[in-house]
Amino acid sequence: MKHCDKLIIASIFALSATHASASMIVFDDQTDSNYQLSTTGTFGNPDALGSVLTYTGFTVSGGFATSNVLTGSGFNKSDITASVVDQDASPSHGGLGVCSESSTCAGSSDSLSSNTNAGGDPGGDEILFFDFFSATFLETVYFNGDHAQSVNGDLDDDYTETSDALYNVFFSADGGNTYKSIFEDAGQQQPTNLEYFNVSTANSYGHWAVAASGWGDHSGYVEAIKYASVPEPGTLALFGLGLAGLGLSRRRKQV
Repeated sequence: MKHCDKLIIASIFALSATHASASMIVFDDQTDSNYQLSTTGTFGNPDALGSVLTYTGFTVSGGFATSNVLTGSGFNKSDITASVVDQDASPSHGGLGVCSESSTCAGSSDSLSSNTNAGGDPGGDEILFFDFFSATFLETVYFNGDHAQSVNGDLDDDYTETSDALYNVFFSADGGNTYKSIFEDAGQQQPTNLEYFNVSTANSYGHWAVAASGWGDHSGYVEAIKYASVPEPGTLALFGLGLAGLGLSRRRKQV
């Protein structure tokens, strides 16, 4: 009986201490088993277009900044002007973008673009908001260039060059009103190998955002994300009650 009690306690702690196994959703490769097309929006060219796109477990919206707020440690959502967002899966090496230049995503306006400080104008950086249905650990964000496998740039560790595409990743702990960079005071960064960020936060959040920034005008896409949702407290409680009931049943049988 003591063995059963210990097993119940260990199971409850194990479930509460770990989040669900990671999920990956790919936005650009229709042959990938993890590919998903938005279930909302207008479909055609680009593949999906709308004010909100919907995927398993989250929605995506977006906009652009009219001042230089996406390069640093944080911003308020009121600083962002809402725009149409899109999913561009063809040609290859596309993904999620923001259409701030054209409501129909005409021409090359369908990408996630930056023009921070381009021509002395600090505005125009575009941002995607990922609003999850429950608290979530965002584990990895993958990028494409403008229908290229890698974003613009080199690996010389000099991020002040106009040739380098930089990005910023944010989370919100207050329901999506204020956002803080995962890079804290450092702000915008160059993706690892020009392709991805590994995201590491101590806590899970329901609201995340990915922004294009940098010192030049660059275009790219969010190719995919990897994330893990946290079990709801009610799920943990029901699981614990189920184990407790099992233990009580076993105890009665042994009396």
